[in-house]
Amino acid sequence: MAEPISSRQITLLQVVAKHPDVARDHLVKAGASDADLAYLERHDLVRERAIGRYRVTHMGQEVLKRSL
Repeated sequence: MAEPISSRQITLLQVVAKHPDVARDHLVKAGASDADLAYLERHDLVRERAIGRYRVTHMGQEVLKRSL
């Protein structure tokens, strides 16, 4: 059974989409937990490009389109 995405994870996904290459430290300061970031990575919604910097994947873009 698939895990549902929480509203906090959707918000994090939106932040990463608006600010490509956002630093992990910035997301943590904004309230992201390690579990939230791990969920997004595990489901291939974001990818870590440079060390500690995130970008939205194609799958993440699709999730954002469907969540509107």
